[in-house]
Amino acid sequence: MAEVKKIRGVCGMCPDKCDIIATVEDGRLVKVEPDPDSPRGHVCPRGALSPKIVHSDKRVLHPLIRDGEKGSGKFRQATWEEAFDYVGERLRAVMDQYGPDAVASYFGGSAREDCNMRCLSFTRELGSVSGFSCSSTCNFSSNVLTPLSTMGVRTPDLLHDVDRCDIVFLWGKNPATDSGPLVYDRAIRRAKERGAKLIVIDPRGEVYQDLADWWVPVLPGSDGALAMAMLKIIIEEDRYDHHFVEQFTRGFEELRAYLATLTLEQCSSWCGVPVADIRALTDLFCSTEKIALVSYTGLEYQCSGVQNNRAMQTLWAITGKLDVEGGMRFAGDHFPTVPLGPKDPERKPAGYDRYPLFSRILGQGQFAEFPKAVLEGDPYPIRALILCACSPAVTYPNQAMWHEIYKKLDCLVVLERFMTEDAKYADVVLPATTLFENQSVIAIPGGKKMRNRIVEPQGEAKCDVFIFQGIAQRLGIGDRFPKNDEELELWMVNGDRDYLAALKASPYGIVKKPCLDLRKYETGQLRADGVPGFPTPSGKFEISSVYLEECGYTGYPQYHDVRDVPGMDGAPGEYPFLLTTAARNNFRFSSFGANLPEIAKVYPTPTLDLSPEDAEKLGIREGDAVTVETRFGKKTYPARLCPMKSGAVHVPYGGGSSYMPPAWRDGNVNDICSFDYRDPLSGFLLFKSLPCKVYPGGTLPDENK
Repeated sequence: MAEVKKIRGVCGMCPDKCDIIATVEDGRLVKVEPDPDSPRGHVCPRGALSPKIVHSDKRVLHPLIRDGEKGSGKFRQATWEEAFDYVGERLRAVMDQYGPDAVASYFGGSAREDCNMRCLSFTRELGSVSGFSCSSTCNFSSNVLTPLSTMGVRTPDLLHDVDRCDIVFLWGKNPATDSGPLVYDRAIRRAKERGAKLIVIDPRGEVYQDLADWWVPVLPGSDGALAMAMLKIIIEEDRYDHHFVEQFTRGFEELRAYLATLTLEQCSSWCGVPVADIRALTDLFCSTEKIALVSYTGLEYQCSGVQNNRAMQTLWAITGKLDVEGGMRFAGDHFPTVPLGPKDPERKPAGYDRYPLFSRILGQGQFAEFPKAVLEGDPYPIRALILCACSPAVTYPNQAMWHEIYKKLDCLVVLERFMTEDAKYADVVLPATTLFENQSVIAIPGGKKMRNRIVEPQGEAKCDVFIFQGIAQRLGIGDRFPKNDEELELWMVNGDRDYLAALKASPYGIVKKPCLDLRKYETGQLRADGVPGFPTPSGKFEISSVYLEECGYTGYPQYHDVRDVPGMDGAPGEYPFLLTTAARNNFRFSSFGANLPEIAKVYPTPTLDLSPEDAEKLGIREGDAVTVETRFGKKTYPARLCPMKSGAVHVPYGGGSSYMPPAWRDGNVNDICSFDYRDPLSGFLLFKSLPCKVYPGGTLPDENK
């Protein structure tokens, strides 16, 4: 008879750590269910597939050393000792010839486990400034740069009070398909049940199509234009909170002066929303106090990404919706003011000079500048790279360039669960555990909790941390990383054994109760020094940011339209559509597991989504081959007609790996995106806003290849 265990644990499919009950039979994970006793208990379709992923026959389960040309995908199995020795020798040779900065690491979203991300210290321990992460391309712009440069906090410090609001503004996010635990999806549905209204601002009309009271269709990348138009009406019609603006803001007059240079008609032409609708939306916004904002990364992949988000937060601040019931609230109190990193350090990582705000807040270089360091030696040569749970060759544009980069490197080490396009070019592939196989301590909102191991490591796979420890051991710094579960747990709590014991006795962790007093900026509860105001350098809500100004940028929000960027749009009218990409679905959060047949069956092919109105004009029917072309390339997809802003088209994220089915392998939309055009503040690429042309015809991938 099989031995069956029910284990309370944490899902390992994405960074959001939903609470689960796992069923394990004879050491194999067979089922994952929501923990009914936890408010974070949830299992999304990705989580439900976790047994297939953990026990997939496509897992990398043994160390592999290249046994052929780079890119051939030919490897031989090695022992851990041999692999560690090999990597140590290669890295040592690079450092001896080029210096420590020539060794780089990059951590992807699937590595965003707290213990794994602490391994970012690996390059620092080597003396290298070349430690990079997926913060270069996801989340950091909207979750850190924006709120830190306006309010002095990060997004996890905010509570968007959907449970007490009268209206939800859903702007740049789809909680029904974003990474779990889907707390906002549940909250939105509760809000609707009690009579709250739902406003959806998005190019795609399928976002909460069944629940939305008003879909405001905007053109991709133009959210900032809509926010500017609303701010213009609010300020010029004197509909803002005078007390808050006069006592607690910095830069209001600069913003007023800038808005005076814009017209509503101009903003309307940018965003595609009629002036009458902009006015109606603003009237609704101003006449309702309790409005919760639910937003995420949808606004950050634009040429004004950071400033678009800052304009959006300014709307809530100057109309009295900040830290009030039903509005945008602070979940904590007494926040320290975060200092910028040094302006001119002795050694700068790649990207520091071009993106000083990003680098001085994060303390890392911008990975978008990494290719120049390898291919041109600018600002310094990088000759070795360690990739941890990521796939730049498919998640960034210009795959051919990445192949060239990998061939030029003296050493490419890949820590992975599955073979990827990047691993195909690696010198060494090291098998890493899934998070279901790890025992560690993790951060959760407001505190920490244990991640309990659900199944033993498969094959010879090791936790990423222990892999770094093995490499570090060969380089003389092995004592700086834990080498077993006990050391790892203590490492994660800074050696506090009493706290660790308390965590182990608390199945849902230890969480600090949030301070939910209202308008804490008036009472001094927001700042560490107890002075009224905000934990920003000026002590104010910074419409005009001290951080931005110190880094050489305009401090207040401005809008720049992608169609006005020199070189982006070609000849007038040549690219009449705007392409947005990578709206998530329930099965594709990241490239992790995208090669699995179980996922491919659900979404067998990427599609080009367009409105029925545009399809009729172009003579396109459902399922027809249709080509989307930008200045940077073209791809052909089956057409999918759906609610969509006229003039906008969408292609989902995912694909580009030779280990995927043909439709996805050949259908990576990132291949027609640009590596050169970015948000000047964050360095984020413009995945959500690209001028394009759309026309019927083209050749679809051969599914039999």
